[in-house]
Amino acid sequence: MRIAITALLLLILQIYLIFRGAHHFSKYWSPLILFLVSGGIGVLYFQRLLNVPTGRRFPFRPLTAALWALGGVLTIVLAYEELRKLWVEFPSPAQFSDVLPQLEAQYQRFSRGEMPYAPVPLPSHTPYPVYMPLHWLPIGLSSWFGIDTRWAGFGLLAIAAGIYGYWVGRQNAAVWARIAALFLPSMGLWGFILWGRLELAVSFEIVIAAYYLVLAAGLLGRHVPTILTGLILCLLSRYTLLFWIPLLAYIWWKELPPRINYRIWGAAGLSVLLLYIFPFYLQDPDIFATGIKYHNDGAIAQWHGFGDPPVSWTMERGIYFGINMKAVFPGDAAQQVFLARALQGALMLALLGFGIWAYHRWKDRLNPYDLCLGMLYAMVGCFYFFSPMTFQYYLLVLMMLGSVVVAGMLLINK
Repeated sequence: MRIAITALLLLILQIYLIFRGAHHFSKYWSPLILFLVSGGIGVLYFQRLLNVPTGRRFPFRPLTAALWALGGVLTIVLAYEELRKLWVEFPSPAQFSDVLPQLEAQYQRFSRGEMPYAPVPLPSHTPYPVYMPLHWLPIGLSSWFGIDTRWAGFGLLAIAAGIYGYWVGRQNAAVWARIAALFLPSMGLWGFILWGRLELAVSFEIVIAAYYLVLAAGLLGRHVPTILTGLILCLLSRYTLLFWIPLLAYIWWKELPPRINYRIWGAAGLSVLLLYIFPFYLQDPDIFATGIKYHNDGAIAQWHGFGDPPVSWTMERGIYFGINMKAVFPGDAAQQVFLARALQGALMLALLGFGIWAYHRWKDRLNPYDLCLGMLYAMVGCFYFFSPMTFQYYLLVLMMLGSVVVAGMLLINK
């Protein structure tokens, strides 16, 4: 249990460093310290699980688990008043960021039967929206009820926390451990409320965090339908987990009958066809490549910097290795971004290889779903740490995954 408590302390430190690390350690050292703290959580996770039996039981407690699900929802609902104040404090996110204006434009175009993927004219510039359908479609919930766009993300996160709470309630663990685990995902949200209010107010990352929480909850509960649901939600909202999917596919192919695999990946493929390929991509096959180019051009602009002297604002936060890579890599901004992406891709492939090796090496000691959860946390973390451009609000996803990883340690009875 000491390992789990240490991991919990590291999670708290991780959340603090994401917001205050550069203040204490400078923008150059903060990424390394944050990376080591985040990596320490993953190392402790595998150390903890490799020393317990793989076959944890999940007693069937339908009524009790439903109450735990309600408890999960309430952990997010408790933040309602602070978020209401936050929306009042920043009533016009478009003054600070172009994220929500693009997402809202995509939904509004879609609701009028127009093509969502086209340049969005804004007062200062004309960005090309790179966001996947399940990132902007939830705005329809807010539109339906006539409320602030950002409440849709809050509602989805509450639902995701309920799903997570259900699987926490199903665990064969002490009540105190389940209560502690139940509250962990809300810690990242409170971190933003306390130290990153503007980032939370001007983004819609809370939706992405909700999707990843569903996926992580399914892995925690070792429940294929929940995992598949989370997988589809994540895949159709942001492509961050593309390097992790082959690991899951490989393990499922080894662990599940072929007919189950056909159904799983058939459902995932059909979702992509129905929600992206048929309605949007076939209308304009250039949208994906255009979106990637726009995002890459944005990263190059960040590396070049803005103003005189030029400043790379995303690197000032000290939350990823952009500023360190910029100091080391040769060439102009475009070449440096290319090298950063090459390094990022190489690390993702290395982690994928490690995951497959670990599956065979520890097959008798580590449940494959627990392995996938740990590797999801590691791969998303490395993706963001070595990305050419990481915004602070992206890391809400990492905090959500870290909370489930720590929960997985707390919920072990030994």
